[in-house]
Formats: sequence, structure tokens, C-alpha cells
Amino acid sequence: MRQQATTVQPSVIMISILALITLPLIQTSPIKISSEVTGKAVIQIPRFRAEEPDAYMCMAVPATDIELKNVVGYKVEVIKEITHHISVAFCEDYETNQPLWDCKNHHGDICSGRSIAFGGWDGYSGHHKDTWFPDDVGIQFGKDLKLNYIVIQMHLEEAVLDPSALKSNPANITLFLTEQSRKYSYQKVNLFSYGYIPPFSEDFKAELTYKWEGSPINAYEYFAHTHAYGYLLEGYIVRNNTIIFSMKENTQEKKQDMTPVEGGLVEIRPGDVLALRCSYRNPGQKNITFGLKGGDEMCNLIYNFKYDAKDIDAFPRSIKSGADVQDRVWCPKDGIGQVDVLCDMQQAASVIRRPRTTKYSNVI
Repeated sequence: MRQQATTVQPSVIMISILALITLPLIQTSPIKISSEVTGKAVIQIPRFRAEEPDAYMCMAVPATDIELKNVVGYKVEVIKEITHHISVAFCEDYETNQPLWDCKNHHGDICSGRSIAFGGWDGYSGHHKDTWFPDDVGIQFGKDLKLNYIVIQMHLEEAVLDPSALKSNPANITLFLTEQSRKYSYQKVNLFSYGYIPPFSEDFKAELTYKWEGSPINAYEYFAHTHAYGYLLEGYIVRNNTIIFSMKENTQEKKQDMTPVEGGLVEIRPGDVLALRCSYRNPGQKNITFGLKGGDEMCNLIYNFKYDAKDIDAFPRSIKSGADVQDRVWCPKDGIGQVDVLCDMQQAASVIRRPRTTKYSNVI
């Protein structure tokens, strides 16, 4: 059993930070729990040192001693000048016994066992505020549900050479809590791309399809994300070769973190196909890789969804699916798994504009 680096008191959990990204810096951060029916827990990430930009720092705190066991919303506050993005998750366990550690090698996979990644802050978004789940949606956690830790991952855009010079804690995470459980549980599905964008590409497409095999769910909002080279993200849900949901977002004019699904909800049933396509321009002479750094690219579509809380084991982890951008998977060459309506869209786009071919073929 993991030894917890905490001392538990009736209303306050004191966390003693034992290790940092580069240099040790001992600091104490409280989780404050109010006594109200709808209360809150505040997790403060302490000042730390990071010698290079694009560092990833993770922090884990025990969740089992928080009295109110239902999350209904959250708020993330950061020092914007040094932060690229931050994410929050409940985990059954995690890979290190340290309360604060360099987690770049575990990007996107910081939990082991059951997990729910539910919130964060994105520097590419222009709008940040308190975030609340729908009135009938929440996250139940604790030992009975094997969600023992809150793990926070912070991607730093800039180095932190002098922690004492920071104007405040690098980040504060507030969880809004209630003693009342809700009818539906929260989970998400994450579609993403990897590979590279060739040089001199005027309209390069990254495509992905994912066939839903799980229980029926209702998606109520989505998150569309690229970096500097992406200009359009398209998402579709196809049922029986008919598009039942579509969204298009200019990712260079992002106004908010999450976008509500038009009409409030879209049902996703077994056999439905989730499709993603991102469009890019790369006028330069080098490949642009998909990866962890701020200068890398991304093609990322997340659906937040709800499902019956009584069926808690239906989705013990978030669903993730990735595809190589060098594969035109909407219309595969061998035709296996082809979705005709998507293939028609791909072929129509190729007629309108075809990226110029180059001699480059290796990732730089």
C-alpha cells in the first residue's frame, strides 16, 4: 500500500512537498474543506523550479479524506505567463510515490487503474471561468470507487529558474463539492493524432475514425484543439452511413474551453463512428511534428459525456483513440472499415485543393 505523505486533521489536509522537478524545495499546501452542503476543496501547487521550458510537472494529493465525495464543478487558476495548459484527474493510483514529480514521460497517461480526467486550463483558449457540470452530472470518488488520488498535471511554457520570484502559487485548483450524488456520472472520449505535417503543405489533413463499441452515452459538450498551424477542426458522428452530428471550429479563433453540443445532447450508440479531421498550413521547409512541446502541433477532439451512475464500471477510464496523420483513414486504400459518407467528403476535399508533394519524408 502506498504511504501517504500527509497528516489528516478534521477539516484540513496538510501536504508536505518532498520533491520537485529539479531542485528540492520544501513547502506546505493545504486542501481547505468548507462545512457547507455545497463546499469546496482548494489545492495549491507550490512554487517549484524548472530549468527548461516545456517541462511537465505532476502533483498528487489524497482524495479519500475529503468528506464530501461528489464533484459538481471546478475552477483552475494559473500564472498565465508560464503556463501552457493544466489538467486534473482522479486516479486509483499513479506511477510514482512522490507527491510532486517530473511527469513528461507520462504525458497523457499519469494514472494507473481507474481514472477520470475532468478539467483543466488551456492557454490557447480565450475564456476561463468557473466550470459546472450539468445539474444531473457529477463525479463520485473515494475508496469504494477506487479513486484515491487527485493528480494535477501542469505543462510549463516557460522555465522557472527562480521560484521565489513567482507572484503567487503557479496554480490553484478548486473543486466544488456536494454531499448529494447525481443520477449520471461524467467521463470523456479523447480523439487525437500523431505523426507530422510535411513542409510546403497548403491544406494538409489529419483524419481519424473510431467505432463506438461501449454502452450508449450522451455527449453534452466538446473541446476542439490545434496549435499554430491548424486552422480548422471538424468532428462528425456517423450512424448507418448518415451523419447525425457535425461541428466545425476555427481553432485560431477559439473563444471558450468547452462548447455545448447544439440541442443539448447527442446520443452515441454501439456501432456509431466518431470521426475527426484537422486542417493545417505549413509554409516552411521542415516537418511539423505532433507532440508535447508548445511548438509542436496537435489535433485533439474531446467529448464530455454522461452515463447512468448505477453503471459505474461501464467506463473505468476515459476512452482514447489516436491515428497517424500520414494515414488517410477516412478512405483507406484497402477499403477495410471505410465509411462511405466520410470517404466522399475526403475525395471532395482532394479535388478542391491538393497539398504539394515534397522530397521530405522523415520527421525532423
